[in-house]
Amino acid sequence: MLPHAVQALPPGASVLDVGAGSGRDMAALQELGFNVFGVEPHAAMRETALRLRPGLAGRLRDAALPALGRPFVDRQPQGFDALLCSAVLMHITPVELPTALAALAQQLRPAAINDTEAQRPAMLLSLPEMDRQRLHGDRDADNRRFHNHQPATVQALLAPLGLQLVSARTQAQMRASTGTCWHTLLFRRG
Repeated sequence: MLPHAVQALPPGASVLDVGAGSGRDMAALQELGFNVFGVEPHAAMRETALRLRPGLAGRLRDAALPALGRPFVDRQPQGFDALLCSAVLMHITPVELPTALAALAQQLRPAAINDTEAQRPAMLLSLPEMDRQRLHGDRDADNRRFHNHQPATVQALLAPLGLQLVSARTQAQMRASTGTCWHTLLFRRG
């Protein structure tokens, strides 16, 4: 997902990584000159990120979906140029999904009249879709909550929030080896 993100963003863009995990993507984006911040709800993951990547100090906070709030309103009062959310939304129930997507959209700055296509605020989502035979109710093999959210559903929920789908990629070939295919969706604020 990271190469796709870099191509979609203007140099120096402010980026929020939702579900930052160990900070790997944050650090890579920071090295490329992006003004990156992240949220991660698990304390152990935040500690690991800061231990492995000290340059993320002050840029990683505790926050979680579906009700994310504005964790960096003090640093980015107008919102971010872009948001990344990879391998997170599958842990959100279908009932929580509209609230979670609205919380993500709230993180983006408004579009400016003079924004070019590449400068319009962007949201890049990566959604896993696991073979239903590998799921046990709403749980995966590791007993984590897992819901397959279809790209069309996400698109329909984001459209009223002013976000239009501009690019969609599906890596269906992964299904045979992992039982999971990945959908990478790029939305831009209109």
